[in-house]
Amino acid sequence: MKPQDKPALRRSATHQKLMPDQLLLEAFGKLNPSTSERTMYFFDVWCESKQHSYKLETPVRPDMIKIRVQDICNKLGFLPLWDYQIKGTEVRFKQQEDLAMFIISWKDNG
Repeated sequence: MKPQDKPALRRSATHQKLMPDQLLLEAFGKLNPSTSERTMYFFDVWCESKQHSYKLETPVRPDMIKIRVQDICNKLGFLPLWDYQIKGTEVRFKQQEDLAMFIISWKDNG
């Protein structure tokens, strides 16, 4: 089979939404990075985003914090893992401007 005859990589619409082709190619140089490659990459993003973090202090139940953060970030057009990550009561953003937009939205929706 010639390389041009290889079947195209098939990914579900959900997978493509979470892992857009362009971002995968920029980050990994391919559309099918291994689980360990993705884990290492997004861990590095988490560590590098420390200066753009926000500690969530809220009366919202702890199990609802993640849902509320995801809702706000989705409305702002941010992609999980790529633009922001949340662990416990801390959310980190890749870009400082995204952090600022989130803080304004978080306080407005408080």
